[in-house]
Amino acid sequence: MKLLFSLGIAAGSVLLPATSALAQHAINAEAVQKVAHSTVINRPCSRVWPLITDFGGIATWYKGFSKSAQISGPTNRVGAVRELTRASNGQSFQEKMVWLDPAGYTMAYSHIKNGPVRETINQVNLVDLNSKSQCLATWGSTFRLRADQQNDALKIRGFFIKAFENVLADLKSSSESR
Repeated sequence: MKLLFSLGIAAGSVLLPATSALAQHAINAEAVQKVAHSTVINRPCSRVWPLITDFGGIATWYKGFSKSAQISGPTNRVGAVRELTRASNGQSFQEKMVWLDPAGYTMAYSHIKNGPVRETINQVNLVDLNSKSQCLATWGSTFRLRADQQNDALKIRGFFIKAFENVLADLKSSSESR
């Protein structure tokens, strides 16, 4: 998860020159939340990676979204924006791909509209295991809570962990059935 944390720090450091000392103190006073979940998939990463990088197609294999589509930016590349609709409640939100490293099997994206928290960087990372017969998939996030969420940190962290458990279970199922 090295990249995930470094992206979170880089995003924060970009804000430094443009903020007053008082505002910067307020930003730094809010704890950065970090959550992640991993699973082993019985396929090589090269077989799993195409599902991850089909940025607008996540609803084809993840049951948590009833609809997904890339709505702007370069197809399946940094700058791509996707709109997702939750299967559970019909709520839609948008995410933007901010990092893509095909050689390192790593992709990162951020919530840009209607996200559940703020200053979010989510990351997916795949690592080949056992002579490339298996893949360790890790889905994680760093984020800050909105002011109205400060008392709900454990609940929100639990929401993300459950979401990552579910998305990884569906990724595993879809990858292993191909």
